[in-house]
Amino acid sequence: MKNSKLIVFSAFVMALFTGFIIFSSCSRTNCDKIICQNGGTCADGKCTCLAGFTGALCQSRANSAIQYINNAFTPITISVNGDTRIIPVGGSVAYGGQYGLAATGTATTAGNGAMLGVTTDGGKVGLTINWPIDNIFPATDTLRVPMDVGATWFFLRIANVSSRNIINYYVNYQFSYGEEYQDVTIPNNGTTYGMGYYLAYPYSNVQTQSTSSTTPKIDWRAVTLPFTSNQSATVTIN
Repeated sequence: MKNSKLIVFSAFVMALFTGFIIFSSCSRTNCDKIICQNGGTCADGKCTCLAGFTGALCQSRANSAIQYINNAFTPITISVNGDTRIIPVGGSVAYGGQYGLAATGTATTAGNGAMLGVTTDGGKVGLTINWPIDNIFPATDTLRVPMDVGATWFFLRIANVSSRNIINYYVNYQFSYGEEYQDVTIPNNGTTYGMGYYLAYPYSNVQTQSTSSTTPKIDWRAVTLPFTSNQSATVTIN
């Protein structure tokens, strides 16, 4: 009886051992001719890829995206790898590309008289803000890049509630560096108009000129700024 039990147990162990050898041999055989690339590893005949790579052999770079977010007060014109687009105020655009590749280019924004609803002699109002674009497409998901305007500049808004139209204005009047003159007509309709970007100083100011059929009127206002990114100031002329 004891011999019978010993024989059965021995047979069970042998079968288990044989199955393990066959399974191991099969697993090895499944990966013998498979060479996973870019750091991938093989198991049961399939490659497991590192983040950023895809394909049966991990031979291809994965696709991902970079999203540029407009935090400015004016539309941004952006060009990435030769593809130019417009980012609306409060909006974003996304560019697709392969993991590890570069996204390079430039982005700009400025006030525009026609878009802002005021008349101007040259279209552009205020200074032009520029950003260099130099990012790398991520391994997975989407890289989000905020387009902020630094504390060196501020966005000017003017509300004209006086009895006359404004015909021009200065920002940082009589400053040795940073004075800007704008030949812009702002109607006296009480609407607040976004005028564009200007250099921010502790004592920045706005001087407007309005006229009627008799005499011109000069109005000078100081501007108080918090000196933070994406700052703005509103001047009311009355």
